[in-house]
Amino acid sequence: MFKRIMTILLAIVFCLPLVFGVVSASSDAREAATKLNSLGLFNGVGINAQGEPEFALDRTPTRAEAVTMLVRLIGKETEALSNSSPLPFTDVPEWAIPYVSFAYRSNLALGVNEETFSSNRAVTASEYITFILSALGYTSGADFEWDKAWILSDEIGITGGRYNDETAEFLRGDIAVISFNALSARLKGLDRTLSSLLIDANVFTYADAKAAGVGVIDDTAVPMAERAAAPDYAPTPGASQLEREVFILINNERLEYGLEALDWDDKLADVARAHCDDMVKRKYFSHISPDGLRPVDRKRAAGIYLRYSAENIAQGYKSSEAVVAAWMASPPHRSAILADAPSIMGIGFVDYFWAVNFVGY
Repeated sequence: MFKRIMTILLAIVFCLPLVFGVVSASSDAREAATKLNSLGLFNGVGINAQGEPEFALDRTPTRAEAVTMLVRLIGKETEALSNSSPLPFTDVPEWAIPYVSFAYRSNLALGVNEETFSSNRAVTASEYITFILSALGYTSGADFEWDKAWILSDEIGITGGRYNDETAEFLRGDIAVISFNALSARLKGLDRTLSSLLIDANVFTYADAKAAGVGVIDDTAVPMAERAAAPDYAPTPGASQLEREVFILINNERLEYGLEALDWDDKLADVARAHCDDMVKRKYFSHISPDGLRPVDRKRAAGIYLRYSAENIAQGYKSSEAVVAAWMASPPHRSAILADAPSIMGIGFVDYFWAVNFVGY
C-alpha cells in the first residue's frame, strides 16, 4: 500500500524532431472516454455526425450523473439495475435511483444529510475523487479527507496534481480521465489493480485492457527477479537494480506490442541520472532545468547523435513496476515507450526521481 507521505508527479513527454508538444486536457479526456467506452465503462449521450459516440465532455455533471458513471466504471451497472433498495433520500430522480441506491448501500457515496443526496447539484472534483477512492477500498476520514481527496489520489497516481482548493470547474471530461487512470490503480492493501478485478468479473478481457493501455497487476504476476532476468536485452553491469528492472519492464511492454526491444546506452543512462540528481539537488521537477536546458540539449552536450529524442520523468514511485505502470497509464508517456523511432534508451534513478531517455539515430 502506498504511504500518504508519497508525492507523485508526472511530466509531459518532449519529443523531437518536429515539435515539443503538450497534449491538451480535451484530447486527454476524449482519448480516455473513447477507451473507457471500448471497455463498456463509459456511455455517450448520443452519436455525432461522424458516427462516433458523443460524450459531452465539456458539460458539468451532476452528483447523480457522477454516481452513475462510477457504478458503470466498477462494472456494477447490471447488479444496480436488478437490485434497487429503498433510499432515505427524497431528491433522487427515478432514472438514478438504482445507481444511487447501489453506491449508497456499498458505502461508495453518501448524501449531504440524512434526507438529501443533492442529485442535481454539480459534483465537485473532491467528491468524485472520493467516490473513486472509496471504490478502491480507501475510507474517508481514515485514509483521506473527503474535501481534499486529491491529496491521496495524487499520491497513488490517479490525478497527477491537477486538482486543488482553487479548482472551480469540473467536467465530464475530468471524470473520464480520472476514471481511466483509476483502472490502473492498486486496490488498497493489495497488489491488484481495479482493472484486474474487472477482468476476473468478466467485465472485459486482459487483451481488451492491454489494447486500451490499462495497467494490469494481479497476485499471479511473475516476480520481478524473474521478469528482470531476460538475457537478450540486459543493461550493462553499471545499472542499479531499479534501473535494470525499469529497462526490462519497458522492453517487455514493447515486445508485447510487437515492437523491438531497445538497447541499453551508458551515455543516455548517465544523462538520465544527472538530470534526476539535478532535480533532487535544485528541488524542481521538469524536463527543462532552471537554466533552460531541454532533454535534447543534455543529450547533445553528452555527445549523443540523434534524430529522435523523448524523455519520461517521474517522482515519488517506490518501485520499478509502479513507475512503469504509471507511465503506461498516461497517454503521452505510453506513446514515448511504444514509439517506433527510438533504438536505444537509458534509465536514471536518484532518490525516487526517475528518468528514461529514448534516442533514435
